[in-house]
Amino acid sequence: MTLYLLFEELEAGRLTLSSELTVSTQAAGQPPSKLGLSTTSKITVEDAIKALVVKSANDVAVVVAEAISGSEWRFAKKMTERARQMGMRRTTFRNASGLPNSKQVTTARDLATLSQRLIQDFPQYYHYFSTDSFTWNGKTYRSHNNVARAYDGAEGLKTGYTRRSGFNLATSASRDGNRLIGIVLGGRSVRTRDAHMVTILNEAFAAIDKKPTLIASLFREPPSPRIKPTLLAELQRRGAAPTIAGNDNLQAE
Repeated sequence: MTLYLLFEELEAGRLTLSSELTVSTQAAGQPPSKLGLSTTSKITVEDAIKALVVKSANDVAVVVAEAISGSEWRFAKKMTERARQMGMRRTTFRNASGLPNSKQVTTARDLATLSQRLIQDFPQYYHYFSTDSFTWNGKTYRSHNNVARAYDGAEGLKTGYTRRSGFNLATSASRDGNRLIGIVLGGRSVRTRDAHMVTILNEAFAAIDKKPTLIASLFREPPSPRIKPTLLAELQRRGAAPTIAGNDNLQAE
C-alpha cells in the first residue's frame, strides 16, 4: 500500500521519479531491514521504489510516508482509508513499513485485492515489482523472491517477514494470457513458503487448462492506465465504477 499511494502521487504529478525525498531523524532511526540512510540525506523516488521492492527498507518507507502525508501516522491512516475504498475490509495499517504492531492486521484475500489493484491501476509502474537487484551507495541488494526468479511466468510481487507473522509472499504469474495472484502468509521458512506458493500456482494453472472459463474474460485483457485510480475511487463512491473492460470508454480527468 505504501507503493500504491506513492504511485498515486506520481500519477497526480505531485512527485516525479527524479524527485528527491529528504530523510528525517525519525526515518533514519528505523530498525532493519534498512538502507542506513542518514538524517538530511536525500533519495530519489525511483530509488525509493526499488529499495522498497527489493530490500523492504524500513527507513525508506518512512521517508515516503513523511513526504506524502507529513508524518507516518497520518500516512498509515491514509493507507487504511484507501484500503477500505478498495474493499480491503479486514486490513488496518499502523505504519508504512510493515514492522510489527499488534493493531496492524491484514488477510490473504485483502492482499490479493491490493495486488490486483496495483496491476490494474498502475501497469506503467508494475515492472518495478520484478526488479531483481538494486544498487545504493556502491552496495548491491538482491531480491529474496526466489519464486519470481525460478517459476515459469512469474512476474513479482513482494516478500515479507516478521517474527510474529512468519514468512510471507505475494506472487503474480502469467501463462497463456492468464494471470494468477498467489498469497502465502505464515510460512515457517523461506523454503516451505516458496514451495507452497509453487504448489498453489501449479494447481491453479492446471485447473485453468482443464476449464479455461475459470478466468473471467475481462481479466484476460491487458490492464489500461487510462483511468486514474483517483477517478476510479470517486466513481466507486458514486456507485458508477466501470469494469476493467470498460476502461476505453472513459477519459481521465
